[in-house]
Amino acid sequence: MLRSLSIFILTMTCLLAATTGFSQSVRIKELAHLRGDRTNSLIGFGLVIGLNKTGDSAVSFAKNKAVVNVLTRLGMAPDATPLLTLAAAAVIVTADLPAFARIGDRIDVKISVIGDAKSLAGGTLLMTPLKAGDGQIYSMASGSIIIGQANGAGAKVQTVAVIADGGMIERDFIPSLVQNQAIDLNLMNADFSTSNRIALAINKHFHNEIATAVDPARVKVRVPEQSWSNVTGFIAEMESLEVLADQKAVVIINERTGTIVMGGEVKVSEVVISHNGVSIQVGSGKSLKSESIMPLNGTTINDLVKSLNQMGVKPEDLISILQSIHATGALRAEIKLM
Repeated sequence: MLRSLSIFILTMTCLLAATTGFSQSVRIKELAHLRGDRTNSLIGFGLVIGLNKTGDSAVSFAKNKAVVNVLTRLGMAPDATPLLTLAAAAVIVTADLPAFARIGDRIDVKISVIGDAKSLAGGTLLMTPLKAGDGQIYSMASGSIIIGQANGAGAKVQTVAVIADGGMIERDFIPSLVQNQAIDLNLMNADFSTSNRIALAINKHFHNEIATAVDPARVKVRVPEQSWSNVTGFIAEMESLEVLADQKAVVIINERTGTIVMGGEVKVSEVVISHNGVSIQVGSGKSLKSESIMPLNGTTINDLVKSLNQMGVKPEDLISILQSIHATGALRAEIKLM
């Protein structure tokens, strides 16, 4: 059953890829992002209290000087650390600060144990300042922790938790997108053709030579003078433009799971494949013709996989066949192993 399902999924993947081909019309916003429009990582050190004898041991607290600093900040004497034994846990709190976050916005925070605490279920995170790489505090995190059920039942990992909306933004984060009246578009997948097409599409739409493909990963766009007062509207209009995005011929192989993902239009040159006494000929080379060889109509991976599936080739055997074809240079694609 598993084998049949794997072959079915593989065949459907190839058929879908064959209908889409290597290029498709995609909005610029799905191909590139504006330089500066990104998230920033926040980190802080905090305490989780209210644990039901699942917190850090006295030894763990005694060795953690950061705990003493937190207790001092809260107005507690350092020698009060034993009072928190097993009822509290030292944790690292992390979060992603989104671009254009404003004071009062909320973000999710992730809490991870750094001592020998057994579970964070049912605890409460004390107010924890979260800093960015510049050393500034951008958020304060706090809140109740629920893992699985309230007591942690059913949860596989109880030393890591997420508090939804547990962080409050305390400082605006407004990145500068426009530098010298120009915007940089960074392609998510560097490609010369796609980069050039983006620049051509922008110039054609705005009837002005304002975009330049600097390299396969960056397009510089000069903001027209008439749009200086409405840069947001200009960016929105530009991002909605559609271009033909190129896709490289790539075959992804996961040998552990037997999963193969490929484009159906990946080309295969003339080659003869022999498997379990049955041979398949790709191409029309006259010297390869024989009564024992099954001719294949078509020269794409999609055609080849369908033929191999009809022969009952197992997914693991198909992986070996594809790797062998690639080794001969007959598979016109890049193979990536996972």
